[in-house]
Amino acid sequence: MRIPRHHEQTRACRSTDPGRQASPVPPRRSGPRALAVAAFTAAALTSGAAPAPAQSVQPPQPVPPAQQAEATAQDSAEPRRVHLSLPRSTVERAINAAESQKGTPYRWGGTGPNGFDCSGLVQWSYKQAGVELPRIAHDQAGSGTRVPYSNARRGDLLYWADSGGYAYHVAIYLGDGRMIDAPRSGDHVRERDVHHQNLAGAVRL
Repeated sequence: MRIPRHHEQTRACRSTDPGRQASPVPPRRSGPRALAVAAFTAAALTSGAAPAPAQSVQPPQPVPPAQQAEATAQDSAEPRRVHLSLPRSTVERAINAAESQKGTPYRWGGTGPNGFDCSGLVQWSYKQAGVELPRIAHDQAGSGTRVPYSNARRGDLLYWADSGGYAYHVAIYLGDGRMIDAPRSGDHVRERDVHHQNLAGAVRL
């Protein structure tokens, strides 16, 4: 019959078998070596210092090259963001891609190639140049270094924001007060003058 688990007994850690008791400590041996140790101990106690136990000093163990490389990689992997402006050739490829879509109708939520909204055009154009950008205007406005419109240069993103700072429109700056964008429903991708109402600034990628 199987005994229920709650009735199982655990054996004590200490053995109760007389045959397994620890043997008594052997008596100390006397001899020249024991007398020398005793004399050394007595001399140390007389001088007021206790004899220090002998310690074996282990030589430093060499670190394997793999562990050294791993430690170096961890030290250099500090989370830091360093912004570098895109090469001019990349910027020009993105602008050329945007200009190739002139006349394409505005479509809310459109990401091309048959229709674009403002951020869809920006995302698609820079993707043709090998640059990945977020989908919506507000996130694109946070994708680079913000600069005032007075310092904007060709290829920067212009963005417009509401009173709470939320970016709701984006365009690609062409320089000399001109931009290319997908303006609004019923319109199409085109170049036009930069309009300044609610213009919040520029973003350098």
